[in-house]
Amino acid sequence: MKIAGVIAEYNPFHNGHKYHLEETRRSGATHIVVIMSGAAVQRGEAAIADKYFRAKTAVENGADLVIELPCPYSCSSAERFASGAVQILAGFGEDGVSMLSFGCEDADISLLNRAAEISCELEDSERVKELLENGVPYPAAVASASGIPDIKAVFDRPNNMLAIEYIKALKKYAPWITPTAVGRKGVSHDSDEVCEGIASASFIRQLIKAGTDYSAYVPKMMDSEPFLMEYADKSLLLKIMTSPVSDIQRLPDMSTHLARRFVNTRGAKCELIHSVSDLAEQFKHKAITLARVRRMIMYLALGVTSHDFFDVPYGRILALNDKGREIFSACRGMTMKYSTSLAELEKLSPRAARISELERNAAAFQQMCVSGRPEFVSEYTRKIVLTT
Repeated sequence: MKIAGVIAEYNPFHNGHKYHLEETRRSGATHIVVIMSGAAVQRGEAAIADKYFRAKTAVENGADLVIELPCPYSCSSAERFASGAVQILAGFGEDGVSMLSFGCEDADISLLNRAAEISCELEDSERVKELLENGVPYPAAVASASGIPDIKAVFDRPNNMLAIEYIKALKKYAPWITPTAVGRKGVSHDSDEVCEGIASASFIRQLIKAGTDYSAYVPKMMDSEPFLMEYADKSLLLKIMTSPVSDIQRLPDMSTHLARRFVNTRGAKCELIHSVSDLAEQFKHKAITLARVRRMIMYLALGVTSHDFFDVPYGRILALNDKGREIFSACRGMTMKYSTSLAELEKLSPRAARISELERNAAAFQQMCVSGRPEFVSEYTRKIVLTT
């Protein structure tokens, strides 16, 4: 048995994701565990489809076991996203997951390992911090501080950046897991191009939002209305404009300077703010990316604070098949609790209860992102997807 781990959002699950799972099998994996984002995703948005539908689609197209990456890890920076997911994989123990398969632009593991080493070496670099504060993009800042100009091309690609963070997290939490890169097929991240039936997730979301047929790019069409942030815009804007300063100051990565800028933006420029996008555009700065602003807003909406990024306390099972059951039978040295029952998992510790609360907040927020009346469903009564 060779168990591979995959970390994904599947927002939505498309043909490129299916190709990646197939390539992971071809790399020697007999069983595949996917750690998948729950209701909130890294872009600072609600996932476009329900997590159980995404998990079911994954199992129908190559995965054997899908475990949730909950809020706040799922809607955080690349570093925290990768760290949280790798911790869940590490929880299967040293006789469990032995390889981590990820898609990226540069499928050269030696190059990615070198980039990860450089990233670690420059983690506390004052030069990098100075360049970032002056609006220099992270890839260029690292390249300049490292003195290796050629490394910029590696850091310049979004999936490479995630791969680098995965490698760093593996070295910290699961050094026995071997990183394996699968080159992206056809189209680049966020591209509007299509190649051999494969389109980027962002392009497919655009088609879904526009009500355009996207069936050629996915193995399975969504079976319900998509969750779109625009439908929750007024509720979210109210939260932004009325939250006390103390709540803003407690947000992750929110310095005193940024908190002051946030408050000043919503006050001094309120006449220019008619939507969440307007606030984000007014707040962003040369050293603050739009994605980071969206994550700050998501944190505020869900009640995430700077104290909520502790080690992941559990793994919640969303879907599995017979091979998924075999994984649990084979892993005798598990160090993390895995279960389908949120009620059981949240009783493990105060931290587990807090993560349960935040994921329930994320699921409730996702239900606000519909065109009509929201239909809130208890996270305690959701049914796991079981397939043969």
